[in-house]
Amino acid sequence: MIEVYNAITNIANIIEKDVFIGYDNFTGENKTPEQIHNDVYQYCATIIEKEFEYLKSVKGIIGKDKKQFCAVNPEKGKYLVSFVAIDNIELLDVNFSLGTIFGIYENEFDPKNLKAAIYITYGPTFQLVFASKDEGVKYFSNEHGEFIQQDPLELEQKGKINSTAGIRSEFSQDHIDLINSFFEEGYRLRFSDSLSLDTHQILFKKGGIYSSPATRSNPNGTLELIFEAYPIAFIIELANGEAINGKERILDISSTELHQKTPIYFGSKEEIAKVKNHFS
Repeated sequence: MIEVYNAITNIANIIEKDVFIGYDNFTGENKTPEQIHNDVYQYCATIIEKEFEYLKSVKGIIGKDKKQFCAVNPEKGKYLVSFVAIDNIELLDVNFSLGTIFGIYENEFDPKNLKAAIYITYGPTFQLVFASKDEGVKYFSNEHGEFIQQDPLELEQKGKINSTAGIRSEFSQDHIDLINSFFEEGYRLRFSDSLSLDTHQILFKKGGIYSSPATRSNPNGTLELIFEAYPIAFIIELANGEAINGKERILDISSTELHQKTPIYFGSKEEIAKVKNHFS
């Protein structure tokens, strides 16, 4: 696991330097925002694939968008790595705060085999969060290219953040009633539309609720289990929180296909208890 962690810190430093500090290298007079976004995403995915290319402990890696499995050491490696190269590339045009998400599985992409989860936040908050069952949730800030460990992250029983993804006109009345009930209790809206950054906000504020519900256009939700929901749920649970799809624990849901999606509600235990009661 050490060589996997070291590879991810190398990836973080390269992407921060080349994309967020050296962003102008991706722009040009005739480039559209879509072309810039595609170039940045492809660059980040390539950096990730190259960094894992020779790791003896890694069986293979797969990215959310390409869904193309890249074998690394299929005979002797034991870890399978899923990744989201850039979490919501459109935020490049807003405030340069983006993230990368990794899930580290042993031998197969199953939540019971998830050994570690990591996300990186770039730009104004260049930080890394690492979670494993043995070590809990560790937080590292980057100082001059080196990740320095800070205090562990743990959620309190109840928070004050209400972060909900999606388009309100697409929400069910049940979901609208739920999020309104939190606002009526004085919860504050904090939402960036980046899963890693919104998770980071809840962890740093020590509580609250994030929701990405089923909608009319996406009745099965929008977050992919293997690449997004499993790793984030793993981190949240190890930080003393909970993550469910409305009723069922995310890490108890079996994924039958690579792109399987789910609604998700995660955060402090009191908030998730309220979600369970609301949908029961």
